Amino acid sequence: MSQVARKVIRPAAGAASVPTLLYEEARRRLLSNEPMLGDAGRGGTVAAALTMGEAEALESAGMSTAKWTDASHDPLMRSIADYMALLETSLTTGEAARYLKVDVSRIRQRLRERSLFGIDYDGERRLPRFQFERKQVLPGLREVISCLPEGLNPLDVAEWFLSPNPDLEIEKGAISPRDWLLKGDSVETVVKLARGFE
Repeated sequence: MSQVARKVIRPAAGAASVPTLLYEEARRRLLSNEPMLGDAGRGGTVAAALTMGEAEALESAGMSTAKWTDASHDPLMRSIADYMALLETSLTTGEAARYLKVDVSRIRQRLRERSLFGIDYDGERRLPRFQFERKQVLPGLREVISCLPEGLNPLDVAEWFLSPNPDLEIEKGAISPRDWLLKGDSVETVVKLARGFE
């Protein structure tokens, strides 16, 4: 990644510690292919000025009546940090080509045919790391990526691949689509989940 891109993506040096900590946590998780979701705990009480009906109406519309105490639980701030970390930890087309030992034109072709997942950023494509393992493309990725709906938010795609899915159960519990594919289990099972992505 170029130094210019790093300056754009990294949080500003004088930024508050909460966004920086969220960014660093998201970056650490992405580099080890762990889910990015933080805990979205609820706290506080309904404002005294609201009736129970008013509070329920606000919550049913996605609004919170919880007392504001911790900026780290701000979904927008968390999403911004996750997105910055996703870009930072992704590979450029050139980096992906070197990693896979193929020509850059092959990476671009696979992005066009939707057998690799890319994020448009600043005039180039970034390829999140979750789709690679040991200098290879994740087994079955071509089939799965092509079945995901087009135009999805990159954070949703990364989270879907990295989070345990209750439909992918093994003896120890649910595992992520990425781990399922790495184990060599049925690609068709993950393809069906990809087709039903909402």
